[in-house]
Amino acid sequence: MRTREELQLLQALPLELKVKKTQQRIREWVNYYGVDGVYVSFSGGKDSTVLLHLVRNLYPDVRAAFSDTGLEMPEIREFVRTVDNVDWIKPKMTFREIVIQTGYPLFSKEIAESIYFARKIVGGGGISIRHFRKKLYDSANELSAKENARCF
Repeated sequence: MRTREELQLLQALPLELKVKKTQQRIREWVNYYGVDGVYVSFSGGKDSTVLLHLVRNLYPDVRAAFSDTGLEMPEIREFVRTVDNVDWIKPKMTFREIVIQTGYPLFSKEIAESIYFARKIVGGGGISIRHFRKKLYDSANELSAKENARCF
């Protein structure tokens, strides 16, 4: 895993060098898996569109995969239809069916992080209650000195 400093250095590179580094990664990937073993996950958004463009400039026959969840904006779906060699993948269940079966998903990173820390505490993962409470309440309010004392 890269350090924060390494990531900052990579982000500061000129665009031309970033493109060359990305092209090299693409070549390595295709050399390892072969053109038939590589797909580009394509959402129709700007990032996946740029990646697909870079890949297809090097390997025009690489296919793309679009996951049609039914939640995409109509404009995205229209745009994806204009791109060649895109396989449309549909989930076995609609989003509505998933919500009925399992409940509405938690989208908030803060909520997901709170659940993560709660599981660590319950499972004996070594995270203190004080740390967990601080994570929960830091963004809204600072814990009072009295509450902090009770956390030990």
